[in-house]
Amino acid sequence: MSVAKAVIWKPSEHADEYIVFVDDIKEYEAWKEDKSIALSRFLGQFAIFKSATSGHTGSLGEISKQEIENVFFGDEKNVKDKSVDAAIGLILQHGHVDNKDLSHCFKLNKNPARGANESRPPQSHGAGAGSGHGR
Repeated sequence: MSVAKAVIWKPSEHADEYIVFVDDIKEYEAWKEDKSIALSRFLGQFAIFKSATSGHTGSLGEISKQEIENVFFGDEKNVKDKSVDAAIGLILQHGHVDNKDLSHCFKLNKNPARGANESRPPQSHGAGAGSGHGR
């Protein structure tokens, strides 16, 4: 099984790094020459990530649509397509492939209030706990 490769783009020297994961590097390289190739041929997930810490080696989280608009399109009124796909295209066009295995930090940080990515075991209740008995 091949590991997805990260394409990393940093808009400016002091900006955050934005990451897209590419499943098929050969298709990605072909896309750079021929934009008629569908992104779905080499992207497994249409999402942009950034590290919760500095750099791209920390735990990654998906960025919001608001952040996509602010970072990738700013105040440009003439931009008609401010979609995730358009932002992914910018990263793929201007970013670089990182050949390191970043799978250790490829964890979606979903809303913890909803219990996403929890790995705690089911809670066990002691004998009579919460049952109103035993007093």
